[in-house]
Amino acid sequence: MASASAPRVSYIWSQELQDVSDDLPSNIGRSSMVHGLIRALDLLERESSSSSQSDDGPAFNRASIVAPDEHLGTEDCMLKYHDKDYIDALLRPRSSPPAYNPTAPRGDSDSDSAPAAKRARTKGPGLQEYRDMDRHNLSHDNPPFPTLPRYASLVAASTSTACRLLIRNEADFVVCWDGGRHHARKHEAGGFCYVNDLVLALLLLSKEGKIALKPEEQKPRVKSRPPRILYLDMDLHYSDGVSSAFHSTKEYPDPMPTKNPPKPPNVMTFSLHHLAPGFYPPSTPWADLTNPWLPTPFSLAIPLKAYTSSQTYKTIWEGCVEPVVKEWDPDFIVLQMGADGLPGDRVGQFGNWSVEGEGGMKWCIDRVKKWGKKTCITGGGGYNHPNTARAWASITASLLNRPTNAETPIPHHDHFEEYAHSFTMEVPAGHMEDQNNPKYIARACEDFDYIASRIQDIVASSLR
Repeated sequence: MASASAPRVSYIWSQELQDVSDDLPSNIGRSSMVHGLIRALDLLERESSSSSQSDDGPAFNRASIVAPDEHLGTEDCMLKYHDKDYIDALLRPRSSPPAYNPTAPRGDSDSDSAPAAKRARTKGPGLQEYRDMDRHNLSHDNPPFPTLPRYASLVAASTSTACRLLIRNEADFVVCWDGGRHHARKHEAGGFCYVNDLVLALLLLSKEGKIALKPEEQKPRVKSRPPRILYLDMDLHYSDGVSSAFHSTKEYPDPMPTKNPPKPPNVMTFSLHHLAPGFYPPSTPWADLTNPWLPTPFSLAIPLKAYTSSQTYKTIWEGCVEPVVKEWDPDFIVLQMGADGLPGDRVGQFGNWSVEGEGGMKWCIDRVKKWGKKTCITGGGGYNHPNTARAWASITASLLNRPTNAETPIPHHDHFEEYAHSFTMEVPAGHMEDQNNPKYIARACEDFDYIASRIQDIVASSLR
């Protein structure tokens, strides 16, 4: 049985969601690896017919499996953010699989063993469809594939389902590893992302997640307030799609006026990411280090140099993230935990993060648990599939108070051989030197301390 202090953890999964996520051209077969390892570690509720332990064996806290609510992935739902022309193009039936995996090295594609590639090739798209594909960036890094309509619908539904569980107080944490597609834009695909499940989920939280006021806080006809939501992105790449969707031009004076102060937005976005010339996505002013004197302190960003170490992540977390979270005091958190910042990622390339140790991914999750906020955790980037599965399985275990470590053996299961040569949960450490200047990190912490004080003033003004 789960201990009294163990959080309630739900896990978004269905066989069809896994199957269509396996077809994603940039991550062929990744979904099966991730969910397969998590199942093999006995972290999910079990069916009696597939139990790996005897009835009198030890009982553990496990995550409750919840299938995506397909009512949250309809065309109408996706149109709450995306353009109709784009959704029409996205949902158009197709029979030709992509010719290549856009993340594979030249001359090396793993698509031959992928579910999508097993489907017979048929006549390709016509001229008009090619024009539509080009207009909506459905090419190059974002090629269409036969199961794209179902993939888009189910991924859109998955993260919104996770957030609705939080709204209804049916879970404390909800894990959605097939979500986290933070690059998709209103009218086009981008960065291997076709539908922005995160934006759709944040909109759902904003609409349905109203917070009941205490009796002493209520005013005539006002018994609730809009939620405060934090979107925190730990992917190696900037959260351009999400951050641009919620960027506000509303100005907040410093100090705030006592009469008719502007209300804060529902959603604060905060991205920690690598930034360099030629690194995706193309740089914008909003991807740069947030100026503490900007009139809109709710689209936050901390760009990092190559090979950011766990020690640097720890310093930034304690000096920048924690002060902001304390003053924003969110009601809900959506945490994107892309794994492309780990060493050995063929797309990230500049990562030096770790799963274990202070400042590592598990350490960050433990800090999030201490915040005591309703939290949705999604996947994102991660193109070394064994390491991504290790990382996300380790996070899932930590949420359940069943932590693993680098020496934990990989259980025998369908993907066991792909964890050679160690056959353990270890993600080999990187050996590149952290390129972040300590003076820059110290400046970022100083700037964000001031930003946190501004947020405190804005939130306090809204509660008067």
